[in-house]
Amino acid sequence: MTTIDGDSDGTPDGVINLYDEYNALPGVTPITTATGTWFDPNFSFALDDTTGDLYLWDLINASTTPTDYEFVINSTSCGSGRAVTLNLILGPFSGNALPVINADDANIQICDEGSEPTDICNAIMDIDLFQALESIPSPHLNGKWTYNGASPNFISLMGSSLRVTIPYQSGPPLVDEETFELTYEVSGIGTCNLTVQTTVNVSIVRQVFPGYAKNTRICEKGIIDGNYDADIDLTNDQFLVLEDTEGVWLTDSYGQITSPVDSEINIKAIYDQIIARDGVKFGCAEVDYIYSVDQRSGVCLDAASVVGFKIYEYIRPFQQSSAPYEYCEDDISLPTTVNLYDQIEFTTENSILFDYKRNPWTNWNLISGPSDLGLISNTDPGSPSPGYTSLGTINLTNAPSGTYVFEYVVYPQYNCGTDSFQVLDYSPGYCTSSIDPRLPCQAERAQVTLVIHPKLYAGEDTSGLQFCETDPTIASPLDLFTLLTTNGIDDPIYQGPLGTWIDLSTGATVTNPVTLPNVNDQQTFNYQYRTRTSNDCLDTADLSFLVFEEYQSGIGSSIDVCDNNTPFDLFDNLTGNPNANGTWSGPNGYISATHNAIITPGVSDAGDYIYTVPDNVDALGVVQCFGNSETMTVVNYQSPSAGTGGSYFVCRSDLQIDLVDYLDTSADTGGDFRDLDTGNLLPDSLLDVSQLTEGTYDFQYEIQGHASCYLETSQISIVVVEVASPTATDQVFCASIGATVLDLVASNASSFNWYDTVDDTSPLSIGTLLINGEDYFVAAVDADGCESPRIGITVTLLPLNHIDCERCFKDGISVNGDGENDEFDLCGLPNTFPNFELNIYNRFGTTVYKGNRNTPLFKGVSNVSLTIGDKLPSGVYFYEFDPKDGVTGPIQGNFYLSR
Repeated sequence: MTTIDGDSDGTPDGVINLYDEYNALPGVTPITTATGTWFDPNFSFALDDTTGDLYLWDLINASTTPTDYEFVINSTSCGSGRAVTLNLILGPFSGNALPVINADDANIQICDEGSEPTDICNAIMDIDLFQALESIPSPHLNGKWTYNGASPNFISLMGSSLRVTIPYQSGPPLVDEETFELTYEVSGIGTCNLTVQTTVNVSIVRQVFPGYAKNTRICEKGIIDGNYDADIDLTNDQFLVLEDTEGVWLTDSYGQITSPVDSEINIKAIYDQIIARDGVKFGCAEVDYIYSVDQRSGVCLDAASVVGFKIYEYIRPFQQSSAPYEYCEDDISLPTTVNLYDQIEFTTENSILFDYKRNPWTNWNLISGPSDLGLISNTDPGSPSPGYTSLGTINLTNAPSGTYVFEYVVYPQYNCGTDSFQVLDYSPGYCTSSIDPRLPCQAERAQVTLVIHPKLYAGEDTSGLQFCETDPTIASPLDLFTLLTTNGIDDPIYQGPLGTWIDLSTGATVTNPVTLPNVNDQQTFNYQYRTRTSNDCLDTADLSFLVFEEYQSGIGSSIDVCDNNTPFDLFDNLTGNPNANGTWSGPNGYISATHNAIITPGVSDAGDYIYTVPDNVDALGVVQCFGNSETMTVVNYQSPSAGTGGSYFVCRSDLQIDLVDYLDTSADTGGDFRDLDTGNLLPDSLLDVSQLTEGTYDFQYEIQGHASCYLETSQISIVVVEVASPTATDQVFCASIGATVLDLVASNASSFNWYDTVDDTSPLSIGTLLINGEDYFVAAVDADGCESPRIGITVTLLPLNHIDCERCFKDGISVNGDGENDEFDLCGLPNTFPNFELNIYNRFGTTVYKGNRNTPLFKGVSNVSLTIGDKLPSGVYFYEFDPKDGVTGPIQGNFYLSR
């Protein structure tokens, strides 16, 4: 493969042509590109299928089987079968070693960057041995590398990866190096059955190591306290560990490093320069010291470590500047918001104030108290929470009473922010490390106390109350506390010696309960209730309410007026204390828009005149006191007329007549009748004709009217036709007998007509059942049909169990056929209670009889199913009479049946 010159230019190129190689075989039919194109089924990508050239140097492995490299030409005339197959067996090639580069005959020199001071961390670099062989032509990759030595620094050989370690040796020689001999061997098959090998020397040079740097954080407070006055050596393992000793320290800007071999610095001196340069509020300052180790071999690089120191300004202490904030609960002078920051006194050094008012890296917290008062804490000090402020703003609106303790914290990051200065914590052996986030300075904190003293709750301002003066809510004496409202949260309103009521209209102190004065129209009352504690905490509640007068219409009466009287004002006749803001209304649409109502006798209508005072309404038209009215009744009297008189026939049996009925229509009523025959003035208009004999009687009707009117008379002659009047009184019956009109009793006549009312024209039938409490009227009728006046009576029906009523239900019946007491008589109950039901039971509780108004009376015979028609034996039976009138309850009892 390494001697083939495909293009015959005198330089091997490892190129063969598959057409030529195949045609050179004995006994084959030559082929050309016309026969077909070579194809590599294994896709080794070393074949130019256009020319058939095969680039052997691009085949990466020597043949291990005859078919590793198989090339074919598919048939173009006989389907898809193979026309030609050519198998190439490629002999092994172990490569050419690179030319030696030094006296040690090393073919390659490599820097071992993994050779750190310790190998326990397994940070050793893999070295690819193929780097020691020429790349063109490249060796076959299916060979094997072998280490030809026994160095203790040899670690492993896996494939072509070599692992070794080069130990550090201080002092000359300054280059730590070792050469390792290795052989690469590749085997072939078939006609090429041979083994080839190439031996190389690999020089491994150790990379210099400047050590592990340990950065240091220093709090300013430690320097001030004298902890860093002495010099420190940077080569101390506290700052740099495992470094090569051949390195040097580079100079710094603070003049601490004076020469390459100078490794001592003074932190206090550096701090003094920082203060002189940046001032005492320097925040933080960093100084780095570089330890550099030069490389003595061209294959490795120089190396350096940076030992850093960072000095942090410490947070000065602070505290609450004075006595605690003290407020009174709900004090009207209480500020809406308070900044707790204003209560802190910060440290001053040499006239320089160390205050901390920025939002990042500060926080306010509630330590104790009934509420956080709206304080927003900083949950992420590095990136302040929304709404957070270092001012510690709290809201005192409606703050509950109590002692509040808040804490202000300033974190050490305040002066430098988020720290990017890394300090590593190394694990034993320095295999791994982690960043130490701790800062050298401490947070500072102080508490601020706030006291809100409780008040004596005076209630809530109460206004808009409106009352009518007759409202019992404000009846005297009025307890003003009953009108004050509360917020439903605080304790009940304080009512003790530290509370005072003030009349705001006069400024005077008043004693509660109060007596309100009489109100004219409407009046506003303004009071204030004040409470004051021993801490001088004042609480007030204003009370304002409006009282409306209830207008009065006075007291009315009736006035008789004759048509010849002079006009007068009805308002003057109202008694009591009527208000003059009312109006009048009267008969036939009479209206007076003022409180005056002038009555003109003979012209003004008689009747009821109503004086009405209005509702007392508030500014919105809402009624607070309802109006009222009173009636003055005007009775008009004209010049009286006694009529023309006349002669009239009456029946003596009418008992009594009213002479008024015999006045003509022109006569005025209200006069008096005088007996002209005897000269006696009748007590009234009623004439008892029953006391008169048949004949003619003269009477004079006299009417005076009003005192101012003349007396008028007329004569009436009464011709008495004697018909005896009946006599009747109120009558009482037991409900059990079923009394009817026939049972009513009247006397003084032989024939009577009974009426439902005094005016009925049709008499009641005699079978009409009487009704309890009903009025009935009776008239006597003579042979000529002349009816006497009707006399009214009232009927009372006594209940079934009334003591004066005989029991209707018998204690026993005898059904022996003698016609006496042979049935269970119900008296008049079926008439009184037409919907009744009667059940009779034997001594075993079995029903033997069911009855109503449509069934025969019980005669000792069963009328129920199964025993219907059976004659019942002698013995005790039980009954239940249910009136079913919706009022009277069932009646129960027993009787004895005998035969």
